[in-house]
Amino acid sequence: MKKRLLSLCLAFLFAITPASASFTDITDSKLSQTVSVLDALGIMQGVGGNRFDPNSALTRAQFCKLAVTALGVSDVSAYGSYTIFPDVKSSHWAAQYINAAVRHPDLKEYSIIRGYADGTFGPDKTVNFGEVCTMLLRMLGYTEADIGPFWPADYIARAQSLGLTENVSLTNATAAVKRGDAATLLLNTLGTELKGDNSGMLLNKISSSTIENCILLATSETDSSLAPNEAIFYENGSLNESPRKTAGTLDKSLIGVYGTIVIGKEGDKVAVGVVPNNNKIESYTVTSAAADSISTSTQTLRPNRDTDLYVAREKKLDKFSNMWAGIQHGDTLTLYYDEYGALQLMAVLPSATSSSDTSFVYGLATSVNIPEGYQIIKNGAVIDRSRIKKYDVVTLDPANRQAVVSDAKISGCYTKGEPSFAYPQTVELFGGQSYSISDRAAASFEDIKLKDYITLLFSEAGDVIAAYPKNMVSADMQGIVTAVDGKKVTVVLTNGLTLHIQAEAESLDELMGRLVSVGQSSNGSAYLTKRALTGRVSGNWSIADGKIGNSVVSPKVRIYEEVAPGAPLSAIAQSDIDLASVSSSQIRYTVIDNAGTVTNIILGDVTGDSWIYGIGSGSSRGEDDNKEYYAGIKYWDGSKTVSEEYRVDALPGGLNGSAIGIPKGYKNGSSAVNRSFSTLPLKLVDTVSVSAFDGATGVRTRDGYYNLTDDIGVYVSDRREFISLQNAKANYTNFRLYANKNAEDGGKIRMIIAS
Repeated sequence: MKKRLLSLCLAFLFAITPASASFTDITDSKLSQTVSVLDALGIMQGVGGNRFDPNSALTRAQFCKLAVTALGVSDVSAYGSYTIFPDVKSSHWAAQYINAAVRHPDLKEYSIIRGYADGTFGPDKTVNFGEVCTMLLRMLGYTEADIGPFWPADYIARAQSLGLTENVSLTNATAAVKRGDAATLLLNTLGTELKGDNSGMLLNKISSSTIENCILLATSETDSSLAPNEAIFYENGSLNESPRKTAGTLDKSLIGVYGTIVIGKEGDKVAVGVVPNNNKIESYTVTSAAADSISTSTQTLRPNRDTDLYVAREKKLDKFSNMWAGIQHGDTLTLYYDEYGALQLMAVLPSATSSSDTSFVYGLATSVNIPEGYQIIKNGAVIDRSRIKKYDVVTLDPANRQAVVSDAKISGCYTKGEPSFAYPQTVELFGGQSYSISDRAAASFEDIKLKDYITLLFSEAGDVIAAYPKNMVSADMQGIVTAVDGKKVTVVLTNGLTLHIQAEAESLDELMGRLVSVGQSSNGSAYLTKRALTGRVSGNWSIADGKIGNSVVSPKVRIYEEVAPGAPLSAIAQSDIDLASVSSSQIRYTVIDNAGTVTNIILGDVTGDSWIYGIGSGSSRGEDDNKEYYAGIKYWDGSKTVSEEYRVDALPGGLNGSAIGIPKGYKNGSSAVNRSFSTLPLKLVDTVSVSAFDGATGVRTRDGYYNLTDDIGVYVSDRREFISLQNAKANYTNFRLYANKNAEDGGKIRMIIAS
């Protein structure tokens, strides 16, 4: 049986106000979280003057008070009129707590405290580590019979085995326990199970109920539609129909915590916070997202299309297949797993710290000076001050002595502002694209009216910092179309921001995966215009040096492949490129920011990963004067056979029964005609037996060693379906191997046909 819910004292993270704001003498973030929890629960307060005094030693009386309140006893007024220990008179400030620990009906069974042999208690003596471990174990219901006769060694050993001492450096039994140490020890103990089967946690003593396996997703600080006493939680695989009531505004640093909601005992019995569980959580920095994958700074993720995805800026939970376009470059994507290791939720959550209070618009009379010695970073690259431009947004980070600069902007027609268009909390551009506005940013709308064309300036964290008329500052509104649903279009701008708009064009489906310009007509409707891939910085891309020619490439660069002329663009990660250098002939297009840093690159077919590989087919339907043509492909998606058809204006050659590649991103089905449709004939490398395979990673051929593409399937001709490589090796003897190019040119085995 698990003895503890938590693995760290910090894991018990719930608070009503951030400790960093309450206690000015605490610099450690973990301790700040810890003491804010105890302060909010009324267990352990500061010493006045916004100070906690974490390095001050505790007395026995002080720790007794902490123990009594941690056991859920808040009213001790009936226990202060008499004396139990001769050195604790009724006039002593802690008499009520010490007496209650001995005689309160809910506490006396625990025998938390005992006096010395001479009958005294020693209330003002410094409490030591051995004594604290003993009291904590008694609070959990342990007795000497459970622990052993050797005090304090047996008690310290048991406390350590239960995890009560995690994140505390004390080991010596006689060492004084400081206030900071005591906070950590208490918090660890609150999240520990009481002795005995199904006894629950000590936490239950101070709560009326709990709700397990929940994730805090939003508070009023991150979602302006919420009241200060409301929050959004992911509970039982869904969002609640209405926000959950909370005890004040939960600290924004708790957003993303995965665990148990704690319902308080007092008043309306509302949520007071979240106690994290031990389930696996992973975080990644996103470089790009596509319908079948998410590229991050370290690896490419391929989630199941039915996995739940929550995107805070969209305020929406849906399947990955419906929500992936809401993921932006630079987002932190958090993955939550259940206790069995299955992925439960992916979430793009708001930053734990808002940038609106530490950001300013550069180059104005009211701009803040950037302190000397600060490193200046723009789009991930270090720059000098001369490359900060007017209307850039600067966010100061004193902890790291950095100034983070953003040139992200959006220009459009101001169609809605609530509750007041001159001082809004939310605004809409393009007739539906919504943005939250802080109080500081709202002040910049004073002279702006509805239907004006304006430009919003964003911080690196994605917060709107200010608005200006478009004739003063405008945005380069070019981007990649990543989703089309009727007239609803998603465009990922080259500055990293994402638009979800109603748009006009002759055929929106034909713009899927293409570079476009976004504009608005005089009636306010948005329109898209396809852009040619013309314009790039000169030189080869040295990936190790991070430069194309003499131009610095952003560490956060967004990369796409156009594997054939006119084909849809496919997002890739830099980690997908197995080359030290990419030749200039493979660089189709680049975008640079106003500091000269390359932020977007469109390549040719460099990785080979932007194709769907499988068995091709072709067909036509209808009469000669109204004939429709369809190119088909049957492929392995990692777990099963998938068949798709693409309507085309003309059938390319070499389709029927051949091993081919089709560029990712074309629109399938009959609703759109895919023009400039391309295929890639695969090269037959060799026919081999089972013994030629090097596990599931490579294979030896007459032309040398080839790597296998990840999760490769095997096509069985007589069955007309794919099976796994492992299954094929167990049942077939001959394997025809097909590659996209020669191994020395970076080619891999992309298709296998078994017989």
